[in-house]
Amino acid sequence: MSRARRLRAAALLLLSACALACGGGGTTQAAPRREVILRTEADDERVGEQTAMQVGGAMGFVEDAALGAYVDAVGKRLARYAPRGGFQYQFKIVDQDVPNAFALPGGYIYVSRGLLIMANSEDDLAGVLGHEIVHVAARHAAARQGVIQGMPGIVQALAGGTIAEYGRDQEREADRLGQGLAGLAGYDPQGLANFLTSLEFQERLQLGGSRLPRFFDSHPATAERTASASSRARMVAWQREPGIANGPAGYLEKIEGLVVGTGASEGVFQGSRFLHPELDFTLRFPPDWDTQNTREAVGAISPQRDAMISLAHEAMGQDPRRAASDFLARAREQGLRVDRTQPVVLAGMNAFRAEGHALASGAALPVELTWIAHRGAIYRITGVSSPRAGTRYSGAFRSVVRSFRPLSAEARQSIRESRLRIVPARAGETLPELSERTGNLWNVQETAVMNGLYANAILASGQRVKVALPERYGALRRSEAYASSEH
Repeated sequence: MSRARRLRAAALLLLSACALACGGGGTTQAAPRREVILRTEADDERVGEQTAMQVGGAMGFVEDAALGAYVDAVGKRLARYAPRGGFQYQFKIVDQDVPNAFALPGGYIYVSRGLLIMANSEDDLAGVLGHEIVHVAARHAAARQGVIQGMPGIVQALAGGTIAEYGRDQEREADRLGQGLAGLAGYDPQGLANFLTSLEFQERLQLGGSRLPRFFDSHPATAERTASASSRARMVAWQREPGIANGPAGYLEKIEGLVVGTGASEGVFQGSRFLHPELDFTLRFPPDWDTQNTREAVGAISPQRDAMISLAHEAMGQDPRRAASDFLARAREQGLRVDRTQPVVLAGMNAFRAEGHALASGAALPVELTWIAHRGAIYRITGVSSPRAGTRYSGAFRSVVRSFRPLSAEARQSIRESRLRIVPARAGETLPELSERTGNLWNVQETAVMNGLYANAILASGQRVKVALPERYGALRRSEAYASSEH
């Protein structure tokens, strides 16, 4: 087994032990997974409700009551025309920067922050929500499950292409019926095609060409969906009804101020230094290590890929020794051998340290763990290195631990994040000129895609353009500060 594989195995071992420690149970065996059968609409509602309870914890929601109410209002207006009337639809915004939308059985529908930023009108949003409503109303999850269960067991393992094609047919149906749903609700069916066009252009920017459908891909290629949706929109009979927002300009006002990219509320890196304004701490990783920040942990891995260190929230409380004891009791059952432990004080905070070895595929990997009590929470910093590295990284691990401290006022003031702002263009201005004038962080191609424009577009006086601007963390979501064309 390679050093990197041993390291990953040790990390998984420790994460598994952490999950057991946090779970409070005394057994190390996972409960058997029960298969859920979606036979009826009641099954859909029950499964959807259970799964919806996990979405917030896994992805987080955008904390903006007014914007959330707006999206819910658009969704409920569409849902009045859904093919089946038995579901109580709910619409929420997940705090995800990639453009995404998904539906759970029973009527739980989610759009991402990134999707709202990419859309340019309420028509665009309505097209996406109509698509997801059709998935729920047509009970596509149950239908796909039925196709799989109808196959002999040995065939299920070999029928990936057939199952994927069935999923692609469902996507095509959701596009078609979703556009009809949008038309019935008084929205332009071209909205879905407009959004798919922007999505296709973004894929080209990221991949250098349109995405090709993979063998197990359940979605048709975006180029195919865009062409079909645009052609179909011209055949859908519809009549415009006043939108909830006041036209495209009103939609842009609704979404202005959204965070672009990863929000600082989840913590930010300034070089190798990590700052978390919500949890009020900072620490510094080795300068040449690769860093990563997720909702579960923040950490870094050495250039040689033979050591890693991470910080995660362990528990609420003030006693790091007790948190360590609970964790180590579980970890020993998973193969962690503890060599020594001791209480320590770090920057005036109570802490507890343990050193030992994690057994992974017959190899003993050096492990250092430190629990720190800070503002009513216990954080665990875990350092793991490969057997070949031995204790060579011990100094680096302890340096990271010693760097943990509360945020100073100066450090807090230094935190920046990108936010969406709507700026009026000047007559004859180009996107590069507008970007330079406003300090836009998007490049010309990104700005064009996000605004549904060509990169060489000549702008009209007062034309509203979306830009991404760096701002101090905690700045208000107010459009007034950027309402002047002289900004």
